[in-house]
Amino acid sequence: MHKAALAVATSFLALASAETSARDDVDPVGTWSCVVWGHPDFGDERVLLNFDPRGVARLARIENDAVPAWSGLTPWITEGRAMKFSDPRTGRQYTADLRRDNLGGSWRTLTATGGWWCAVSDVDVVPETTQERAAALPPVLPLVTATPRYPIEAIRVAKQGRVVTCFLVDATGAILEPEIIELSDEVFREPILVALRRSRYEARQADSVPRPSCRSYTFSLDKLAQHEIELDFD
Repeated sequence: MHKAALAVATSFLALASAETSARDDVDPVGTWSCVVWGHPDFGDERVLLNFDPRGVARLARIENDAVPAWSGLTPWITEGRAMKFSDPRTGRQYTADLRRDNLGGSWRTLTATGGWWCAVSDVDVVPETTQERAAALPPVLPLVTATPRYPIEAIRVAKQGRVVTCFLVDATGAILEPEIIELSDEVFREPILVALRRSRYEARQADSVPRPSCRSYTFSLDKLAQHEIELDFD
């Protein structure tokens, strides 16, 4: 890897992997703009989550006007430095490690698993209509998506893997505060962070609030062209 790219990766890695012991716990109280990922049929879903100090949890989706603005979740509770609640409608059981920089974590059902990632919402009024909910949950659209380089050391030992990373996207389309949510092996961390550093999203003219997004990568030897493998070994 070139020295410049290595320097970029090193600085990005230092930002993404700051010591959790030095962080204050995230306070979940309030309204959050979130992306929920991992559903095999629907893909990523954008929702609003609201947690009040009494333990009441609510969720709003972009659906038709017949659906209530907020649907009830089970009360949210904390156990140690973890947060837990469930969505009776989907059967998802949500957990969050409050030691992260942002609110988010994993969910599971009897047959599936996934994750969720949030940013503080700018919603001041309960979104009663589909149009209001859509305005509160604008899409975050990729503009330049860099492909991570398959690490040569992983190719040499025929290692494959999966990485999920979540981050915030500001109004200019820049990626902020990336965190690795799932990592099958440390060898894949650096190329993911380099790819994120080279990626951008579409700018949002009328929206200055950072929005959450997640991206998953699969490192598969089957997807590597033979000439790429030969170049890596040269």
